[in-house]
Amino acid sequence: MGRASSSKKVARAAKAAGRPGTTKSLVWPLSIGLVVLIGVGLIAVSAAGRQSSADVEPALGDHWHAAYGVYACEEFLPPVSDAIADESGIHSHGDGLIHIHPFSTRYTGEDATVGAFGETTDLEVSDDAIRMPSGESYENGDDCGGEPGQVQVKVWEGPADTEGRLLEADFADFAPQDGDLVTIAFAPEGAEIPPPPSAGTQPTDVVPAAGDTVPEGTPSTLPTDEGATTGDPAAGDTGAEGGATDTTTGEGSGPTTTSAP
Repeated sequence: MGRASSSKKVARAAKAAGRPGTTKSLVWPLSIGLVVLIGVGLIAVSAAGRQSSADVEPALGDHWHAAYGVYACEEFLPPVSDAIADESGIHSHGDGLIHIHPFSTRYTGEDATVGAFGETTDLEVSDDAIRMPSGESYENGDDCGGEPGQVQVKVWEGPADTEGRLLEADFADFAPQDGDLVTIAFAPEGAEIPPPPSAGTQPTDVVPAAGDTVPEGTPSTLPTDEGATTGDPAAGDTGAEGGATDTTTGEGSGPTTTSAP
């Protein structure tokens, strides 16, 4: 009886645990299923990313203008110009305007920022300090007309906006919109900050200014951060010093150089 009882216990244990090799045989199909699910998820995320990059503004082919000025205590400083060959499509001609026509998706949408503008013009803007291309700097707490000054950025959504708004933080990450007025200020807290002197001078068309050309040797498609490529930048857009200016071709004649707006 003892031997028979032991045999039944062993049988029951074997039945509860399943047939030998059953668990091992499930590992392979479960692994394959997991890999398939991960692949489908990655494809969905990639497709969503492509869709969002196509919808962002400014997009490739756009040509925007935002008026800006750097205000130090009680006066506006001279406007800045490009300090290096423009590689982003976000630059200035010393005209008090931020020209925004991205050369690649690295600088489209929310990446068309004040910081990107600073890369081209050597203007450094942070929440704590402003450093001009000349090396002159203004840091939070420095004297400003007998009071401690602080970096502030005020934005108006065009000349019709009489109120404007102060940005709260992350000034270098701010992406100006077409027609915006932007004053990068160093002033005491609560001081009145005026719109930039260049307000209302933005072109109403999207024709690139003369001299807006892509850097010499730039390929027709530019790599993005993810290694993808984009379409051609706006015709004639470069910042290479000495590069070709925008041209138009008259009927029956050779190219003629256009003047800057």
